Amino acid sequence: MWLLIANVVMLSLLAGLWIMLTQPVLRVRAVPTRLRISSERLRAHVLMLSETLTPRDYNHPENLDRAAAYIQRELEQSRGKVSEQPYKVNGTTYRNVVALFGPDAKERIVVGAHYDTCMPYPGADDNASGIAGLIELAGLLGGRELPVQVELVAYTLEEPPFFRSPVMGSAVHAQSLRQQDIRVRAMFALEMIGYFSDAPGSQEFPNPVFKLFYP
Repeated sequence: MWLLIANVVMLSLLAGLWIMLTQPVLRVRAVPTRLRISSERLRAHVLMLSETLTPRDYNHPENLDRAAAYIQRELEQSRGKVSEQPYKVNGTTYRNVVALFGPDAKERIVVGAHYDTCMPYPGADDNASGIAGLIELAGLLGGRELPVQVELVAYTLEEPPFFRSPVMGSAVHAQSLRQQDIRVRAMFALEMIGYFSDAPGSQEFPNPVFKLFYP
């Protein structure tokens, strides 16, 4: 049951995000009745990252490289302009994987998800689910005429000990956009989109104060 709920949540998020990216101007239009989103492919991506390509923490750069190569191969199938963004931390090379869609411009929409994990955990939800969504979104964008450039980025080193540091994959990427004088119209982070449960006592806020602001 939880897998069915997870698939419904992921499919709904991807469908909504696809509509927002391909129809950025607010107007009444017919909403596509059928999108090429596959729950089987989403599951396959999650299993590949969380079972075959694990652990994916900073202490296992060889697995991070394998994961980056897998993501790159999948993104290339979507006919986007795919590249790597390598950089070194403490003498070890890590890499973001980038895919561009739409017209060349100095303005774009960025959608990102990280593929590394916290410590040697499999990270099926955090954040193989986000990467699975990113890859499926690439499939929706590929080959379409878009009114704005969309950049999909698979980030590395988002987890401790590099969290909130200048060498986070997202920080490195953001700095590169600034250096290129690229204006970001919007940024969407796909983070832990694969799991949901409304069973009593199954989920709690990390801090009770959050209950004052969120349902």
